Amino acid sequence: MKRLLPLTTLSVLLIAAGTPAGQVIENTATYEDTDGRLNSNTVRVTVQPVCAAELTPDTATRAVRPGETVTVPYVLRNTGNDTHTFPLTLQGISDTTTGAVSADLNGNGQNDDAPASAVTLAPDQQVTLFVTSTVTTSGTRTLTLISGCEGDLKATLTLGARHQPPLITKVVDGAATIEEGQPVTYTIRVTNPEAVPMPDVTLEDILSSALSFVSVAPDEQVTATPTEDGRTRVTWRTNLGPNETRTYTLTARVKSGTDDDTEVSNTASATNEGGTATSTPPAVIRVFTSQILIQKTVAPLVVDAGGLITYSLTVTNPSTTAITDTYVTDSPDAQLTVYPDTVKVNGKSVPTTFQDGKLRIPVGTMRSNESVLITYDARVPVNPAADRPIRNRAVASARGRQGTIVANITSNLVAADITVRRKLGFTGQDLIGRVYVDRNANNRFDAGDTPVAGARVLLAGGREALTDSNGLYAFANVPAGMHAARLDTRSVPFSPAGTDALNRLWNPGTAVTNVVALTSQDFPLRAPRLTVQGANTWSTGRASVTFTPPTFSARALTSQPVCIRLGTQTLTLTMTPTTGILPSGALPTPEEVTCQ
Repeated sequence: MKRLLPLTTLSVLLIAAGTPAGQVIENTATYEDTDGRLNSNTVRVTVQPVCAAELTPDTATRAVRPGETVTVPYVLRNTGNDTHTFPLTLQGISDTTTGAVSADLNGNGQNDDAPASAVTLAPDQQVTLFVTSTVTTSGTRTLTLISGCEGDLKATLTLGARHQPPLITKVVDGAATIEEGQPVTYTIRVTNPEAVPMPDVTLEDILSSALSFVSVAPDEQVTATPTEDGRTRVTWRTNLGPNETRTYTLTARVKSGTDDDTEVSNTASATNEGGTATSTPPAVIRVFTSQILIQKTVAPLVVDAGGLITYSLTVTNPSTTAITDTYVTDSPDAQLTVYPDTVKVNGKSVPTTFQDGKLRIPVGTMRSNESVLITYDARVPVNPAADRPIRNRAVASARGRQGTIVANITSNLVAADITVRRKLGFTGQDLIGRVYVDRNANNRFDAGDTPVAGARVLLAGGREALTDSNGLYAFANVPAGMHAARLDTRSVPFSPAGTDALNRLWNPGTAVTNVVALTSQDFPLRAPRLTVQGANTWSTGRASVTFTPPTFSARALTSQPVCIRLGTQTLTLTMTPTTGILPSGALPTPEEVTCQ
């Protein structure tokens, strides 16, 4: 008997995800056994649109500077089965936080498309979304990007805004070498490098213990607080506008007693929420109060036309520290003929330069309280300018020890004048001179020597002259050439001094002189030394010294004090006798000197 096949129907159909909307899907079920094969009815299904999407990443965080623009990418993908337009909304925009969304529709990976409020995507299509924001003040801001089928997708962007530190500089105004007690001025500049306002900036300057605070201008509620180590902390606050630079002038004063060549280094700092910035490099000054001391003399003070003169300069470093690169710059009168090869420092010849009317003399390093003696020769012109002295000026300069700043040290300005004797006649040939007691035996009339009045000087040919109260004599209208002059030894109290000068004869007190223009011929006399009752006595009209080894006795012969040098000691004598012990060895020769 034949068995009937069962009746088969199909009522369930599964559809794969991602199947495009509107597609019709048919399906028929088949039953088959040994008796045969039986098909079911056919089921037809039309796929309906399904909206689905994903937005990644769902969170993002960025650290930014106020005023800085940041762009963060997100990816929106259509995971549904139908083309859909997804809205784009950005929440969290405010007065201090800007925001915009754009879609990379051209697919170049750049944020160069216009802002978008929606984007249309086909199934499985994705697009990069760029969220761009600028925060104008510090703090934390959150932006939320909303999209999806019904605003069900959200991605957050957290922005931590923090100002960067301000910029700051500090420099010294004017010279970097300052004396104690003098003000030092600094210029401090603080800059906001951002394009947005920068509030609450604190400026601080910790002054060295060698400085005392004076002021800050403009004054923005400045406070000055002493520190435990003797320094001073100066602080004030300010607000800076976008990219603003504000300038302050800080004035301090170098404290009295600060040692020479002290280096004073200072920095200023500016602090805000972003950190602290310090001025670089430090502002450095060097304290140097002591000036080089320079004294200048010239001999003789009165000179004949065409005569030779010698300048002497004593340079002293009074500082408590050594100085280096010491130079003396001498500016001789333009009328003088200067002989640079005669320059000596402490008796030793040194190379010098003479250029543009300035004689530059190197001295080198000078120790604390060291003095050096500089000498050089010059010649007066035969026809000097009338009615004015010949003037010579000098100044010294040096540097402190090496450091961040090297002190520039100067001296006082000194001048030495000489006067040129006028000619006595109209021939242009005159012979003048002086008769004097040469106390220091240097064959030159200088301080301490005594002019002799009434001395008789004879000139070959029968002319004679008497010296005046200054010991001066003169012969006018002397024919040019060699002339013999002799001092009448009977007219003077002491013997003429011997000399090795080439224009003297062997007989002291007689000289042969070549008279050219105004010519000078002096006659120095030997200072007396007498022996009385076995005691050696040195005596002049101003002082006397009696040697009675191992002691001596000295006194002035006038009511005015008289100074003498006896060996290594200098004595100031009055009419009251002074006694002392003689040094061992030969008796010293007294020398009358100028009292200081």
